[in-house]
Amino acid sequence: MASKKKKSVKKSSMLQNRDLWIYGLIILFGFTLYSNTINHGFVLDDPIITTENKFVNEGFSGLKDIFSHGYLYGFNRLEGLTYRPLVLASLAIETAIWGSNPSVHHFFNLFFFVLTGLLLFLFTSRLFPNESVWLPMGITLLFLAHPIHTEVVANIKSRDEILSFLFGITSLLFLFKYTDENKIKNLMLSLLFFFFSLISKETGLAFIGVIPLSLYFFRSISLKKIVKISSPFLGFIILYFLIRYLILDEYSSVEDMDKINNSLMALSGIELWATKIMILGKYLVLLLFPHPLSYDYSFNQIPAVGMGDWKFILALIAYISLFAYAIYGLIKKKPLAYGIIFFLSLLFLVSNLFVIIGATMAERFVYASSFGFTFALGYALYKYLDRKIFYYVLGTILLLYSFKTISRNSDWESPYTLYKSGLITAPNSARAANHFGTYHRQEAEKSTNTTSRSNNYQEAIKHYQKALVIYPQYREAEYNQGVCYNAIGKKELARACYERVLEYDPNDLNTLNNMGVYYFEKKNYEKGIEFWKRVIAINNQDILVLGNLAAAYFNLGEHEKSIEYQLRILQIEPYNKKALGLMIRSYKALGNHEKALEFQERLK
Repeated sequence: MASKKKKSVKKSSMLQNRDLWIYGLIILFGFTLYSNTINHGFVLDDPIITTENKFVNEGFSGLKDIFSHGYLYGFNRLEGLTYRPLVLASLAIETAIWGSNPSVHHFFNLFFFVLTGLLLFLFTSRLFPNESVWLPMGITLLFLAHPIHTEVVANIKSRDEILSFLFGITSLLFLFKYTDENKIKNLMLSLLFFFFSLISKETGLAFIGVIPLSLYFFRSISLKKIVKISSPFLGFIILYFLIRYLILDEYSSVEDMDKINNSLMALSGIELWATKIMILGKYLVLLLFPHPLSYDYSFNQIPAVGMGDWKFILALIAYISLFAYAIYGLIKKKPLAYGIIFFLSLLFLVSNLFVIIGATMAERFVYASSFGFTFALGYALYKYLDRKIFYYVLGTILLLYSFKTISRNSDWESPYTLYKSGLITAPNSARAANHFGTYHRQEAEKSTNTTSRSNNYQEAIKHYQKALVIYPQYREAEYNQGVCYNAIGKKELARACYERVLEYDPNDLNTLNNMGVYYFEKKNYEKGIEFWKRVIAINNQDILVLGNLAAAYFNLGEHEKSIEYQLRILQIEPYNKKALGLMIRSYKALGNHEKALEFQERLK
């Protein structure tokens, strides 16, 4: 008995050592692929969940507000349509400990991504307990290396994708531990991580279909039992929507759904459906051959197509073939079909097929669903190739993927590198041109060198004009062009830009304010007041515009009116220095030196 026991311990030790080597390889591989992102800065929309998010900047003290408000409330004071507290909570904790440091946030993006790789290996090992370790290893390494994931890992804002998928896979892992070991604690953990997936991003909802699907394919249990095991997850979906209902105000905030973000908004009928299918075909192409990759696919980078376009026809044939094999494989319980159905299930929510979402297309949208692709690819290579050929082909694919991933990461280093890459990978995108123009405008605004300022403003105008050629009604580009013209002294060109913006949107607050400034500078104070009153009618808390109104009335000699607006500022900010200074001047102009002295004391 002693001899057998010793042998068993030795075998267990060997297994553990083997597992440690595998885990070490996965960790090393993941960090090697993305280590060059750690020193990157904030890019694209990163600031709205980091430096410009009030609750994240508050660190630990902001956690309560993070869990009791919508995703972007700490940025724009709107509850919005999304609830993703775990993403903001992770960033707030990092900020509390290390400060608002982009390198820290990038490191943890990579950490969570590599952790996902480890969990994928454990999960796929559960699916294939009797196969060589190289099957789950191949699937895992293909997922880690795939270049289409660079947007998610290198972009801090895409942590929602990472966490939602991470928790979804963890939920599946504990679900299989439950079915294999029959320990209720594993089911409880599976439910908990499923809920974590939901409150990281809404795409976690797709796992409600993946859960019974996975049990059906990889465990010999009855459909009745599968339904019984899966039903508690529906309860957590109900809880999730109840929380959303109580916290979010779906009527007070409307997502920006114009065609500049999603070009499908400009289409209808047959053309709309043909373009939707064609875009789904582009996802397949990028999964099979991930080049070129782009951070932007908005209007008009992907032109509309009709039913006779070859891109639509090939995409339709491809998806019909996938569906046909998926149905056949579902009946026969073919693992290859599992990968296809996993891919289709998670792609469905972001496909624009039945619900138009906030973007035409994005590489981050296929982050989770790409596991279905790498699962099918890894399984097909392992199952249908000779073992030596399998190692050779797998190694070649991983080498090519790795080279592309590492090189692609450099595009996400800074706003300049990212927006410059867009000029090459998205030459027909109005938004990409606007982004690069805005980069140069902001550089001009920061510069103290006259020549540098002028050159950057001119470069910005060039890119804004390109954006307007692509999309003439692009309000943001038109407004930004006006700001640049104003800065270089071309006031009439600036006014013309602002007037065009107001033709598209009569209530654009920034443009209304700038029109007021234009007339103020021309000493046409009455006209300036007209524009500023339109702003205040929409937002009566705008301190800048209240101050402009106060200054205009002061210059008109209407000091009582000026004081009225100054008092409104002081109700919001009691020690606003500009308002207090103008109050002193106004009361002196009225001969009320006692009141002027009172505000002089407050100014001290």
